[in-house]
Amino acid sequence: MTTGRYMLGIDTSSRIGSIALAVDGEAGPSLPLPPGGHSNGLSQAGESLLRARSIGWKDLAGVAVSEGPGSFTGLRIGLAWAKGICFGSRARLTLVSAHAANAHRHRGDGAWIATVLQGERGEAQATLWSGGEDLARVWGPESVPEVELAAALRSAAAARAIAIAGPDLKEGLLQALREDGFRILADAARSTAAAVAELGDRMLLAGEAADLVTSAPAYGRAPNARKPAP
Repeated sequence: MTTGRYMLGIDTSSRIGSIALAVDGEAGPSLPLPPGGHSNGLSQAGESLLRARSIGWKDLAGVAVSEGPGSFTGLRIGLAWAKGICFGSRARLTLVSAHAANAHRHRGDGAWIATVLQGERGEAQATLWSGGEDLARVWGPESVPEVELAAALRSAAAARAIAIAGPDLKEGLLQALREDGFRILADAARSTAAAVAELGDRMLLAGEAADLVTSAPAYGRAPNARKPAP
């Protein structure tokens, strides 16, 4: 059996999820979770990653999961599955912001990066980061009307050039940002789950494990399915 500190990272915050394994803080290859296959694909994909390292669930030091913002159903599935693994093993749970994970995976793509996630109808959730290995949050997260997003980002960045990391954003909003002169980052080679695993490992070493009972997703928006108004 190989030795090391193993952190499993999972991302079910967006339409296409992923799962990755980090060893001593560095994630290796990840596996995608197909659209609509988050719930039944996690265990099989996790088993495959562990088997490749000749380890089992009880060898995990921790499980890191994207806490959101993101898909209401996806976040619930991801956190419930992560809690189940932690309850059945010695693994500790860590929750990683979807903004932080997307900034981390794009940290080499520009001096200033804005992570933009879909919010309530007509709104976006944005966070601004200074890029590079010493990634730092400069502004946000803020919920901003889509029509005001470009101006809000330019104001927060003091007119510096900004690259946009916007997974799952509507094409109309992406096109509007392109026309406003923003550079839209292509999907990074490393998956979001790989970033979640690496950031979760840092949190674990810093003593920032989450409570297995009280931890909850940060949805960032109301679910699409709602009770009708009385």
